[in-house]
Amino acid sequence: MDYRNEYHRLIGSLHKTAGYITNHFQQKLAPFDLSVQQYVVLRLLSRVHPDSLTAGELKAKMTDLNPDLTRLTDRLIAKGLILRDVDPQNRRRVMLRLTEAGHKLVETAAVEFNDFESIISMLTPDEVATMNTLLDKIRINIA
Repeated sequence: MDYRNEYHRLIGSLHKTAGYITNHFQQKLAPFDLSVQQYVVLRLLSRVHPDSLTAGELKAKMTDLNPDLTRLTDRLIAKGLILRDVDPQNRRRVMLRLTEAGHKLVETAAVEFNDFESIISMLTPDEVATMNTLLDKIRINIA
């Protein structure tokens, strides 16, 4: 592809790289019948297991800026992996938590990500630090 300049090329490269990373994760999650977003929800809930998070807390922690959290949680509830409870103190507040089956699935699937860093293992520690700084700078400018 022809790029107008190096800035245009960088945006294209970031987008393409994000696609490769997402595809890599999708392949690892396929045997568990989970999407990347579903796995992220399960992982976030596993960090507080056996406690719960509100839907708002969960959404704030997600890397996807516009998740359709209702659709995501409906699918995970249908699979028996999470439960949705209404807070008895505030009926508008929805609480989400892992079921035991969900907790076990996260533990099993997490093994696939033990080598998570291997996809960037060719980078030196200095390159990783620089990349993190630059990506943070981009996100801060956009937000």
